[in-house]
Amino acid sequence: MKNNHDKQWGEFCQIFGATPRNRILEFFLDLRELDHSIGDVARETGLNRATAYNTMRKLVKSRYIKPARKVSGSQLYKLTMEKAEVKVMVQAYSLILKKIANEYQEMHTILKPQIIKAAYS
Repeated sequence: MKNNHDKQWGEFCQIFGATPRNRILEFFLDLRELDHSIGDVARETGLNRATAYNTMRKLVKSRYIKPARKVSGSQLYKLTMEKAEVKVMVQAYSLILKKIANEYQEMHTILKPQIIKAAYS
């Protein structure tokens, strides 16, 4: 099993830097419809729990992340979609993903004739 510490970060972190703050924001942007515990955040971002907790505390204080609900005594969090800055991040993230999808589609379009030609040669 691959260690999350060796993970190559997504485009958001590649563009804006793989800081703990950005790693957490990218995680929430990826799964913005869901809520997550700090333990989930730490595990999925490869951060230790203390760093995840401290960074989450700052993100909650600045209202990028908000408490969503409690499950079995664990607080779950999600993006504050009502915040203007979060809306801009979601738009930027969507544009980044669209760019990646277009690049993939272009590469597939370029390679497809070559693959078919090679298959029949």
